[in-house]
Amino acid sequence: MILFIAIILVVTFVWYFLDKPPLQGDWQEQLAVASTAEFNGDFVTVKNVRNFRYYPTEADMHPDYYDKAYDLTQIKKVWYVAEPFNENKIAAHTFVSFEFNNGDFLSISIEARKTKDQTYSIWKGMLHSYPLIYIVADERDVLLMRANLRKDQVYVYPVKLEKQENARLLLVDMLGKMNELTSTHPVWYNTLFANCTSSIANHINKLAPGRISIFSWQLWLTSSADELALERGLLDTDLPIEQAREKYNINAISEKVGDMENYSSEIRRGLR
Repeated sequence: MILFIAIILVVTFVWYFLDKPPLQGDWQEQLAVASTAEFNGDFVTVKNVRNFRYYPTEADMHPDYYDKAYDLTQIKKVWYVAEPFNENKIAAHTFVSFEFNNGDFLSISIEARKTKDQTYSIWKGMLHSYPLIYIVADERDVLLMRANLRKDQVYVYPVKLEKQENARLLLVDMLGKMNELTSTHPVWYNTLFANCTSSIANHINKLAPGRISIFSWQLWLTSSADELALERGLLDTDLPIEQAREKYNINAISEKVGDMENYSSEIRRGLR
């Protein structure tokens, strides 16, 4: 009996670490096209920047993509976005946006890549159910849908940069990881250890080793991830978390301005 259990454990262990996520699949429409980045000195060209619109409901998708070159020397600011899910008050989606001096904004959202017959499950997310994917998107895509359609509370926080160069290093590292995931080194999404928030923490720890403990409970109960970021000095504010959430909530202004060309600048008028 002990030998049988040992064999089962060994087989499970080998499967877990040798099972590779697929690069091809019948993916959900908003996850179907992978972005790629091509670096050339101080410039990076991102191909397939997602720019979907969702109306009249989130399920009614109007796909669009564009390619765009970004000057890595012109990153003005980094923003940290938190979207607590209204239905459970425990989990949240988090992602980052990069602001450039010319008014461009580029968002990177780390997600579970689901097929058309899959729905997200916390438990399945621990069992090699979804590949990890980095979605590079126009900020209007990822913010309008969350604030104006889902009606989830969305917080857009300014990130405190110890060195301006860290903004470039963070973007390059994230885009490099994105390229690996879609070509040479795909990995599985994991609810605890490779989710949206813990993946961002991994990138931050590359810039500042040990800045965020991988055992922080807020990396798992992600509705408090913004509180963790504040505690670790990553948010550019001296406000306590509840006041910071009040100040950096964009729902009202997003509803007011709607889908306009300078949406990202308009929603930040009261956030600076």
